[in-house]
Amino acid sequence: MNIALIGYGRMGHRIEALSPDHNADVQLILDIHNNKNGSGITEESMASIDAVIDFSHPDVFKTNFEKVLQTGTPVVIGTTGWLDNRQAIDEICTQYETPALYGSNFSLGVQLFAKLIQQAGEIFGDGEFFDTNLNEVHHTQKADAPSGTAYTLADLWLKGASSDKKVQYGIPEKGQVDEDKFYVTSQRLGSIFGEHQLRINSEFDDIVLTHRARSRDAFAAGALKAAQWILKQKPGFYLIEDVVEEVVKL
Repeated sequence: MNIALIGYGRMGHRIEALSPDHNADVQLILDIHNNKNGSGITEESMASIDAVIDFSHPDVFKTNFEKVLQTGTPVVIGTTGWLDNRQAIDEICTQYETPALYGSNFSLGVQLFAKLIQQAGEIFGDGEFFDTNLNEVHHTQKADAPSGTAYTLADLWLKGASSDKKVQYGIPEKGQVDEDKFYVTSQRLGSIFGEHQLRINSEFDDIVLTHRARSRDAFAAGALKAAQWILKQKPGFYLIEDVVEEVVKL
């Protein structure tokens, strides 16, 4: 499997390092130095590429994405902060007859953890005795807060609970809690790769579900497995949380 990387930060470096373990060869790396306004994405540059893995920046992602689709190259997307209309993205993938897979987090452990969060919502979410919130911790170089994964987990909890609460980021002013809100908080500390914790609390119980990433390799390995998976798919737009069981089996 021949891979092109768009974005060559910490994640790009780890994907390149792990690619031999996944029968993959990184043949093309595109970043700010050789891909201004998507100039590095052409039919010629993609001629030998089986799949693209994008961990770039939301400000440049959509330009890169459409250019990749125009070449007919399947793409795995780890860039967050750009998805606002899933139907429109699905339509453009179908238009160019190319499959694309997006994940806010490519750790396969996180994705399975997310399913546990939704199931916990089904079990605890409509109980009048329980109060729940979500906290995430990442390294100090992370640009966004809260993490895209935190928003995904919050949405899955509310879906499982069949709740119409709105997600609220941050600590309530003066500690005043709005019972119609589901609170998500963040911390930025040292070099922590990523931690997400759901806390379910009552007068009698304190139940804590936690996922801690041990290294970036979990995300890089998941992206490489996702690239193997996307090669076999029909044109369209997929989400990693919908297909994680299939990807894990590869």
